[in-house]
Amino acid sequence: MNRPARRRQRGFTMLELLITLLVTVFGLMGAMALHSSLTAGNTYASRTQEASAVGAQVMESLRAKRTKELSTALTGSPLSVPPMTRLNYASIAGRNALTYTVDVSVAQFSSTLWKLRVVVKWTDESTGDPRMFPIELITPSSEAL
Repeated sequence: MNRPARRRQRGFTMLELLITLLVTVFGLMGAMALHSSLTAGNTYASRTQEASAVGAQVMESLRAKRTKELSTALTGSPLSVPPMTRLNYASIAGRNALTYTVDVSVAQFSSTLWKLRVVVKWTDESTGDPRMFPIELITPSSEAL
């Protein structure tokens, strides 16, 4: 009577399982770092786009003013001439309760041209770093801006 030889059971050893687990954990950590980086990049792009829209809106409202109205809005006097600067010209609430602060300055580019500069500032929520988005426009000083 011959007994059939038992085959040795095969499976994963503990060492193979630990190595597989370790490789999987490192792969997941890389995927999480990538996700975090992409989320931060998308948030920054969204905030910059919103700052661009805020700056364009302020720039257009300033361009609609005549020279004396612009001088009055920035300095309080209709007789002011460039250079004129007004820090904290406006504070505008954006999405997610983020506040954008707008600074405006006007410089004389030439005898007939003015350079209008709008700088939109905000603070990055995740890092606390200050951010800014400038917009500049050169416009005739004799017409409505």
